[in-house]
Formats: sequence, structure tokens, C-alpha cells
Amino acid sequence: MLTRARVLGMLFAATLLGVVAGCGSETGPSGHDAASTVYLGTILTVDAKNSVAQAVSVNDAGHIVKIGTERHVRAGLPADVTTVRLDPGQVLMPGFVEPHMHLGATILQDLMGTHNIAPCLPPPFETRDGVECGKLADVASALQSMAIAPAAGNAPEFIFGMNLDPSRQQFIPGRCGTSGPATFTQRPKGFLDACVSKDRPVLILDQSGHLAYANDKAFAAVCGGQPKCAVPGAVTQNGGGWVTDASGEFTGELQEAAGYAPFLAAMAKSNIAGASASDPAKLFTENRPEVMKSIEKLRAAGLTTITDGGVQGRNQLTADQLLADSKDFPLRVTGAVTFDTAARDGIQSTGPGCDPTVDRGCVLPHWLGAGGIKLWIDGSTQGCTGKLAPPVAYRSGGHCDTGGEGRADVAGPDAIVADLKQYWLAGNWRIQLHANGNGANRWALEALARLQLQKKATEPVLLIHHTVGDESVSADLAKLRRGDYEVGGKKVPALDVRVTHLIGHVAYWGDAFQAMLSSGAAQNIDPIGYDREYGIPWSLHSDSMVTPARPLWYIQQAVTRQTWAYPDFTMSYVLGPQHRATIAEALRAVTIEPATQHGLQKWVGSLEPGKVADFVVLGANPLATAPEKVGAIPVVNTYLGGSPTKK
Repeated sequence: MLTRARVLGMLFAATLLGVVAGCGSETGPSGHDAASTVYLGTILTVDAKNSVAQAVSVNDAGHIVKIGTERHVRAGLPADVTTVRLDPGQVLMPGFVEPHMHLGATILQDLMGTHNIAPCLPPPFETRDGVECGKLADVASALQSMAIAPAAGNAPEFIFGMNLDPSRQQFIPGRCGTSGPATFTQRPKGFLDACVSKDRPVLILDQSGHLAYANDKAFAAVCGGQPKCAVPGAVTQNGGGWVTDASGEFTGELQEAAGYAPFLAAMAKSNIAGASASDPAKLFTENRPEVMKSIEKLRAAGLTTITDGGVQGRNQLTADQLLADSKDFPLRVTGAVTFDTAARDGIQSTGPGCDPTVDRGCVLPHWLGAGGIKLWIDGSTQGCTGKLAPPVAYRSGGHCDTGGEGRADVAGPDAIVADLKQYWLAGNWRIQLHANGNGANRWALEALARLQLQKKATEPVLLIHHTVGDESVSADLAKLRRGDYEVGGKKVPALDVRVTHLIGHVAYWGDAFQAMLSSGAAQNIDPIGYDREYGIPWSLHSDSMVTPARPLWYIQQAVTRQTWAYPDFTMSYVLGPQHRATIAEALRAVTIEPATQHGLQKWVGSLEPGKVADFVVLGANPLATAPEKVGAIPVVNTYLGGSPTKK
């Protein structure tokens, strides 16, 4: 009887024998006399044919010279050439590429320690040692779990927390001595007073990154000692807001980064989070051992290249470069700068300093420059601020009771065109649009089409998240990609638009979305099935700190589409099986596709002659592993330019 595992093994063996032979004719541009190291074992190239090889050779500059059968790669090399042989069962493949995360926030989350009050993850994915999930299962308990140190001196010191998530953490009336019918989201400042402190300023960031919560003392710190003041123009002009109730009083909810930026500035002198906002380079320098522990988590997950998506101006860009260029840094980093701060600080598009595919002596740097421009169209789906459109809306009576069709950070397609026009016409930026809701994605397509009519783009455009699936949006996206999209009866030249999915939405929020979105809509979040049907290239990302940056987890989540019900995870099921990916598709979505989305495909993302030797070695072959176990495959080591990053 042929078991599933045996069939997979037979198919894999056939693939190995067939494809390795096909690699035999490939040679590197430098000639194999330059090769100094040969790696032997099962090698997943993730090239255009998904070839599987037996060997790859690397020269002293860290470039791949040849790849194919062992005989082909060794031909002409001395017998004593340095050889690295994988252990049985291990595989070598391109290092993972993270297409969208927030580097500073990821580091800050680790520095916060007990102030990280995120709910526990489902059992296959939770890794925080010593965390008591029961203490994080509901809003009040999570707030109470924060360690509160005495105020420094006579000045009230801010109490800061990260990653509260009312969409998954239950609201239980009466906790912390609270009373009245208001839920946390209706009047969060009262719960911060009752559960954390009413004597000191309290600021809590929502896990979505698009909301925050403040008490009256925090408002007083921003409003010159009073619990209320006029909302600063910088807040409203940049898509932010301070929510008020029917009487005009602040509820304590702050919308978007622009909304909570003044609070981060107010606590800059008394809290590490505030200091990081004002001087990120100083944060990295003064906390280097702790910072490098955070970076090590990324390396240990198999990542070799990451994108800091949404760099807030020159200070943060300089901090990223300082970190990437530091001694023994184990990753390559590229950045996408927010459209407004790029103009404010006069930032120009930059990229790697040399091209290994044409320059034999090029050593690709760790800092890959900032060639992306980022604009937020809407907020967070789980935060009830993603911009939706019929047939999708937020359900009444649930967590997003008053959400309706959500909200946008921009006034519409006209505003998107105005914000991006100078960068589009410059022609040397990769445009990246944050769009969670189907309404936001419709606005994005309209704006992109109008810009493409003004000047034909040569760089790929990226839609970040593309969470709420809508087949009509995917169909229009396909039209724009092939040149069939029309504006005012005029066909728009084909535009290379791609998408990247925060696939953790499925595993961590999928069941919550069932109750938050209109009937059937949750089945279509992160719609890989539509991507496949309409030929839309897609990748997978973490949006860290929103979800952990673990590419093998992304693969498992995309292939299984398994979700869990909070808080006890006893109920689990497949959400939207029509959108499940294959493992081969998901491997490309964490390697060559994100590299292509960021213009790095000439250097990284697949193993081909001339590219740099950025590898990850895994303890098992994902193609021969049960989908529900892919996330547990060990990462043995990563290599940059052929050198191991873990000594």
C-alpha cells in the first residue's frame, strides 16, 4: 500500500533525478576555477523550474559559481577544495526574504519584556518561555499583568505597553473594579485607570500598530497639563485621530501612528519607547546586547534579507544603516520610506552599491539602501479601521459594532495620486501601498492606473496585506497587470502590481474575523486562491511586531489555512480551503517572490550562478514534510555570501 509519505518520497526522488540532470549545463560567469567551496546535499534552488540540485560552488567573493550535479560542479576543481556536506535529511535553499516588517518596533517589543501583553499564540506557534496564557486571555488581566515600577523622581513616568488586542482578548465586565455598560473599546481610558494606574500617564499600543489607548494623565502630558486640548494638526493631516464620545470627551482611543505620535514624544525623556521614537540610533547603540538578541531571533528563523517597511524619515533610516553595517550583523536590510518623510528629509532612492551578476569583485553589502516609498491607505482589519466596501462590512453587535465600512487614512484616489506623483514621475522608486480592506484596494487600483497613464512605471508596485478578499478586485488587478484596465475609456499600460499577505491573519485572527466581518467574508481573507486564478504574484510576510517573523510558520499557515478560536484554542478548523497554497508555491513566497517585489532578484531569492550565496540550511525538506509540521522544521544555520552567520 502506498502511503502519503511514500508517494511524496517517490515524487521527490523523481524530481531530484530529473531536474539535477537539467542543471548540468549551467555555468557561472566567472568560471569554475574561481570556486573555493562546494556544498553537497539536497539543494532547493527555487529557480524558474524549481530545480533540485546535488551541489553548489561558491567563490571567495561570495558568488555562486556553478550549481547542478556533484560531478558537474566538481569538474575542474582540485580534489582538496573545501567541501561542506549536509547531514542526511537536511536541505540547503535560498535564505528567506521578509518583504514587510517594522524593524524598530520588533526590537522595541523585545526590549519591553513584561510590557509585551500580546495574547498567546495557538499551540503550534507560541514560543514565549514562562508566559502564563491565562493572564493574557482577557483585556483586564493583560493590563494588570504589566509590571509597574515606581515613578522616577517627582515627575510622573509614563507606563507603556505593547500589543494589547481586544479583537482576541476577551472583555469581561467588572474586572479591575470597573463598572457600567461600556466595553473597553468604547472607553479605554477608564480601564487604563482602573487596571494599570490612574496616577500616572499610561499608553498602550494595539497589536495592529494602527491604534493606541491613553488615559487622562497621558492626555495631560500631551495637552500641557490638562486632560483635553485641541487635536494637533499633524495628527489629523496625517490620517490620525483622537476618538471622542457623544459629549465630545476623549475616549482614550488613538487612531493611527499619527494619532499616538505626540504621546510617544511626550514620554521621550522617561521611557525607552519614547526615546526610540526620537533617536532610534541611540536606542540601538545603548542597548546593543539586547538589540542583537532580537536580531538573532530573525536569523534563527532562517531570514537572510529583511525589509523595514515604513521608515519614518532620516533618523530611522540612519539607524537602520548603522545597525546593518555593524560588526557581525547577520542580515541584509532594505528600507521603504514613508512618502511624507522622504519629501521632508530630502531622501533619495538608493540601492546596493554594486551588482554581483556583472561585477566579479562585488561583495554585496548588508545595507541594501532604501528604494521603496510607503503610503498607508487604510488602517487595520482587526482594529476595525480597514477600509471596506460592499459586499463586505463590519458586523453590528460584534467587536467592530460601529465600524461600518471602516475608515481610510486618505481622502480617496485623488489624494493617493497627489501623495505619490512626484515619486512616480521620478521613476526610480518602488511604490508600496498599505491596503487591508477591499475598499482600500479598489482605491489603490484606481490611483495606480491614473499614475500609470501619466508615466509608465518600470519598477514593481506592491500592495501590502491585501487582506479582505474580493474577487472583483482581484479580477481588476489582473486587468491592470496585463494592460486591460481602463480609466475613462482609455486602456492603461500594463503595470507590474504584486501583493504580499500577512498570512498570520488566518492562523491568529481567522476565527475572530468570522464574527467581525459580514457573512462569508472571513473565508476570503488573504485570498491566495484568487491570486492563483488571476495570475497575481504573491508573497508572505509578518508585519512584525504584529506577528512573529518566522517564514516556516508562514508556509504552514498558507498551506493548511488552519485557524484557532481564542482564548483556549480548543476549537480549530480550516478557514477558506479554496485559498490554500501548495508548499512549492509558499516556498517561492518567502524567497524569490519577495526578492522580486523589492528589486533584489538579481542578487538573492534563488540559487543561480552569479547570485550571492545567501543560504538557509533546514533540518528537513519542506517538500517532503507534512504541511502541519513544516513550521517545526529546525533552522540549522544561515549563510551570507557563503559564510555561516552562526559561528
